[in-house]
Amino acid sequence: MPIQRALIALIAALALLVGAAPAHAGAAPEGGGEWRGAPVRLEPLAGPLRLAGAGRSWSLRYLSTSWNGGPAVVSGTLSLPPGRPPSGGWPVVSFGHGFNGLGDACGPSRTGPSPWERAVQEALIAAGYAVAVTDYEGLGTPADGPGVNGASEAYNMIDIVRAARNVAPVSRSWVAAGYSLGGHAALFAAALAQRYAPALRHAGTIAMAPITQWGVQLASPAFRDPAAPLPFTVPYTGHALALTEPGFRPADWFTPAGLELVRLAGRVCAGEMLQAAAGRTNGEMVKDPAALAEVMARALTDDEVVVARYPKPVYIAHGAADTGVPLALTELTVRQLSAAGTDVTFLPVPGADHITLLPEIARQVTRWTASLLR
Repeated sequence: MPIQRALIALIAALALLVGAAPAHAGAAPEGGGEWRGAPVRLEPLAGPLRLAGAGRSWSLRYLSTSWNGGPAVVSGTLSLPPGRPPSGGWPVVSFGHGFNGLGDACGPSRTGPSPWERAVQEALIAAGYAVAVTDYEGLGTPADGPGVNGASEAYNMIDIVRAARNVAPVSRSWVAAGYSLGGHAALFAAALAQRYAPALRHAGTIAMAPITQWGVQLASPAFRDPAAPLPFTVPYTGHALALTEPGFRPADWFTPAGLELVRLAGRVCAGEMLQAAAGRTNGEMVKDPAALAEVMARALTDDEVVVARYPKPVYIAHGAADTGVPLALTELTVRQLSAAGTDVTFLPVPGADHITLLPEIARQVTRWTASLLR
């Protein structure tokens, strides 16, 4: 079978790039020759990284579609509920994690989930759902990642479901769920899943405090006022644009002090970057903050959440006290999707901020998941 032999050769070549052998050498992945979702490496998940109450759990690497359209090796984790799977396999929740940096050490397969994400993931395990968490392209593997890239995020979330089906008894039925940047990823998956992976059964989407409306955000004084505190995400964006935008040179846009943060962005996670950027202003770090905000807005145009009638229902929750990602941005996204014909259920949560939202709605997420998979 020429297609299968070519696929196995591709998996083997990519496995050499990451220094690992394929998880099941010689085994064709799901789809009769489909390379996307092919497992490259599979290892038991280390104890401290495991979800409480989970059964078998793995760290894995698999093939997905890169931001540039080619193949990419992506890392992630897969956790199953304990016990015997139901007929047809465990239904899967593909969970998009919040942004934690661009360095390899920042992926949840290395760090484990944040405590607030863990609350939701463990609730899903307890409710009988397999939980697959992609690191996103470039985290945990040698290649650089594109930062914010809606299509790449979605492909990585979808392909880890394919990978899960190649290594464990899981169902074709799955839900996209995500938090913060992962909420952005989950909404992109909602728009692309049916076309990208028609053999899977995407049942719907849950977005928690999703980051959306890049153009609105970048038009604000927070990014344009030289005297405003530097948003810690700006060095990360500068680092990513050097990869994804032809002709973008960080030295053209950042001061010497700002360039230090851009270089740091390729190595450190969000907590360390927050400390490094503390007390710095836009004017200290960026030569022309308003002009750079325009460049970033143009670069992120294709990463605005797709406004269309999504094939499956969407649930969105957001904390009313969220100052990191203001509720008004999500309210605008909900209005746009609803006007386009998407079945959207929106839950603003009084008193919840960007962190406390997840523990507060963990049980609600399992109820939404059950309703989608019914």
